[in-house]
Amino acid sequence: MKLYTGLAICGLGLTTALLLGAPGCSSDPAGTEDGGTSAGGTKKPPAKEGDKTASTDSKFYALKTIQLGDTDRGGAASATAWKKYGYDVDGLVSTDKSTDHCKLKAGAPNKVKLDGDEGIDNSFGANILPIITTAAPDAAKSINDSLNSGTFTVIIEAKGLNGEAEQTNTGLTGQLFAGGQLATPPKWDGTDEWSVLPALLADGSSVAGGSKVKFADAYVNKGFFVSGTDATVTLSLAVGGAALDLTIQKATISFKKPASGVLATEGTISGVLATEQLISELQKVAGRVSTSLCSGSTFDNIANQIRQASDIGSDGKNATGADCNGISIGIGFTAAEVKPITKVAAPGAPTPDPCKAGDGGTD
Repeated sequence: MKLYTGLAICGLGLTTALLLGAPGCSSDPAGTEDGGTSAGGTKKPPAKEGDKTASTDSKFYALKTIQLGDTDRGGAASATAWKKYGYDVDGLVSTDKSTDHCKLKAGAPNKVKLDGDEGIDNSFGANILPIITTAAPDAAKSINDSLNSGTFTVIIEAKGLNGEAEQTNTGLTGQLFAGGQLATPPKWDGTDEWSVLPALLADGSSVAGGSKVKFADAYVNKGFFVSGTDATVTLSLAVGGAALDLTIQKATISFKKPASGVLATEGTISGVLATEQLISELQKVAGRVSTSLCSGSTFDNIANQIRQASDIGSDGKNATGADCNGISIGIGFTAAEVKPITKVAAPGAPTPDPCKAGDGGTD
């Protein structure tokens, strides 16, 4: 079973890597900077500026491509591409020698502290992505192939955008939906009509009831839509018929709206995953990929690798000496405008859990 089909955003490659259980670490060399941590010159989303929007229009954008961090936005392979994905979550520019940093997990190398360019926090890209590419070199391609075949997508609703390419306004809102499978591959020309899965619907059954994931304080600056910089986004994702709930703290979703045409570019998803919550959720679905992960030391060893990638507090702060109990993440994307969503896809039937005796599941 391929997990790419049912997962979205941060769960995509991470879950695959975990359940394959391949060892790995960042290929990025250790830094040579002096010790300590400095602020200033950090990567933040565009600032909130301008008057409240007068537009009440809603635009819907479906993810067309996802960049996990092993390629630049142009698609060129690079071991350091992760450094440019995400935002500076903790307000610090950390090096491998930083002493005013949260306490790494036992056995974690100091390079886990390393930030990307301009203080970008992305331990997922630096320390977990190499596990993915070692275990499954074509992981990113498989994910994007699934997007382009219409197997799944993530749909962002942005309310308050207007026709100005350089629009700058506050007072926008937004929502996040999980797209169901299309009958035919998407055209990405603005005519695609996706249905949505019930998992993220507030009432579990209707689009009218809205999404569980809302952006109440969104804005747009010179054409860049920003969901807000202090949101909590919980993604309820389907893996083999089981729910996988991923909670991103300090979440920011941003993209450049189309100046013409339908393609939104320069998309970024940034935030923090609480390490233990992530491991707990992954354990619930591990057996649906391999029964070897149902018991014994295999999953424990994998979970320890994930713990060692913890580089930040789960609340997005980086307090000196406090335990690092979160994993920062930064992912890129493009998205295409689609028709307004009106339909809810029927949920798939749950599959047996191979880890439960008598459930009848298989590898």
